[in-house]
Amino acid sequence: MAFKTACHAVARSIGGTVGEVTPPGVTPNFHTAVITTSSGRSTVLCHAVLPVVAFVASPPQAGASLPDFTPPPAWAAAFETGGFRLLHVNELRMPLASADTSELAEAELEQVGYWRPSTVGELMFNWWD
Repeated sequence: MAFKTACHAVARSIGGTVGEVTPPGVTPNFHTAVITTSSGRSTVLCHAVLPVVAFVASPPQAGASLPDFTPPPAWAAAFETGGFRLLHVNELRMPLASADTSELAEAELEQVGYWRPSTVGELMFNWWD
């Protein structure tokens, strides 16, 4: 699992530790990990298919709306070394109506029509089945 490996590499590089890395299942469509450093804890989300990571205020609760997205900590750039792209708050809060969804598959567009996410973040990280 590339995300778990990247979390441990990032944590080692900053003198931190990694809590449990939860894999995606049918729902949610993302992995989570908590990285603890001397300055605090950060919750990292990783999309199940795309090599992208984002940060949230606290660990997500099953089925609940995601906590607010937060800016990546300064050390998060180390994920890019592992081949991941950092998603920033302004990207995640972008209204879905303003985003280019032309590359989504028909099945994904059907899910968008059913669940009606309002932001890119809600589309990227969700509990849909």
